[in-house]
Amino acid sequence: MQMVAMPQDIPEIGVEAGTMGTIVTVYDGGRMLDVEVSREDGTTVGFVDLEVGEDGSLSLVAYTPTHSR
Repeated sequence: MQMVAMPQDIPEIGVEAGTMGTIVTVYDGGRMLDVEVSREDGTTVGFVDLEVGEDGSLSLVAYTPTHSR
């Protein structure tokens, strides 16, 4: 299981920059990541799509909430 830190706050799903998420899918030749973000109790709060830059930096593309906070 690979983890990645969120590059910015996503207040709509209660996620702060630096929160760790689990990489679910790597696609577009490794340039896009689909990441599951969960609370400490294991409840999934949403899925986040991140773009991987040429320098390895991550940028938020989209997010989908799964539960209300």
